[in-house]
Amino acid sequence: MDSSSTDSDFKISGIRIAPGETREIFLKVSESFMSTSIQVPVTVIRGKNDGPTAFITAGVHGDEINGSDIVRRLILDLDHENLVGTLIALPVVNIQGFLAQSRYLPYHRDLNRFFPGKKNGNNAERVAWKLFKEVISQCDFGIDLHTASDGRMNLPHVRGDMSHPRVRNLARAFGATVLLDQPGVKGSLRREATEAGVPTILFEAGETGKFSRKVSLAGLAGVLNVLSEVGMWAGHKQTKPPFQVIVKASDWVRAEKGGILDLNVKPGDLVYEGDILAAILNPFGRTVTQIPSPTTGIVIGVTTAPLSIPGTGIVHIARLKKTLARVEKSLKGKARSRSLKI
Repeated sequence: MDSSSTDSDFKISGIRIAPGETREIFLKVSESFMSTSIQVPVTVIRGKNDGPTAFITAGVHGDEINGSDIVRRLILDLDHENLVGTLIALPVVNIQGFLAQSRYLPYHRDLNRFFPGKKNGNNAERVAWKLFKEVISQCDFGIDLHTASDGRMNLPHVRGDMSHPRVRNLARAFGATVLLDQPGVKGSLRREATEAGVPTILFEAGETGKFSRKVSLAGLAGVLNVLSEVGMWAGHKQTKPPFQVIVKASDWVRAEKGGILDLNVKPGDLVYEGDILAAILNPFGRTVTQIPSPTTGIVIGVTTAPLSIPGTGIVHIARLKKTLARVEKSLKGKARSRSLKI
C-alpha cells in the first residue's frame, strides 16, 4: 500500500494532504448530547518522498494518557522534511473517555472491543468504523499505544501476533525486552487491523491517568526504531535492548485471601517458581498468607491497589523456559536481585 503515500488524492475526512505537507485535522466521529461534533485530533505528516503509510494511535482507552505524551513527543521530534512516506498520528482516539477521565465511551463501552466497527451500529461501532475507514485502512502498518488498566502498572513491553511475519518484524524492531505473543481479543484494534492486512503491534507501559517520562522516552525510542527499520526515518540510530525474548504464555497470580497487600516485586523483576511475591496482612498487621510464584519469569505487571479480596490480580508474570538462561546471562548471574530497566 505504499502508493497511498504518494497518491496526490490522499485524503482524511475529505481533506487532501499533499506530499511534503503536515496537516492538523479534526476528524468527526460522533456527536455530543449538546448536538455538537465529537472530533478526534489527527496530525498527518506526509513526506516528499515515496514510502510506507503508518498510523500511531494513543488513548483508545480514554484514561491511558502516556501514549498521548509519546505521540506529542514524536510529532515534535521528527524532522518533517526528512520523513519518508506518511505518518498519521492520533494522540487521543477516545476523546469522550479522555474528557471524562474514563477508560470507556458513553454507555460504558470499551472502544477496543468494537473494531472494525459498523457504519450504522451502536455508538462504539460507529466511532470504530470511522477510524478504521479514514485512518487504519489507508495504512501499511500501525502501532497502538496503551498502559495498564486502572489500579495496575506495566513494564514497557510489546504485544502482537508473532506468527505473522510482519508483526514479528515490527515487534522486534521496536526494541522492547519482552515481546508477548498475543493476537489480541476479537474487536481489538491490533487484531482487526492485522487481519485486515495492516500489521499492528501494541506497546504497553505505565499506569492510567499518569505521565511517566521514562515510559514516554521508552515509547518514543521504540516508535522511532520501527520507523527507522522500515525506512521512514533515516536519521535515527536504533537502540538495542540488553536481550529480547518472545513469550508465548503469561499468568496473573491472584489472591486467595482478603486483606492488606504487602507486595515484594515490581515490573521488570525476574522471579523464580516458589519466590514469595507478596504477603496479605490483616488489620492488626499479622500475615494471613504469603503468595508464592507459580512459575519462573519476568514480572510485566503488578497491582497498585493496597487492598485485596479473593480473586484480585496481584502480579502478571511472563513465563520463561528456554529463554531463561539468556535473561540470566544478561543480568550477569545476579538474576534474583536484579530487575530490568525501562
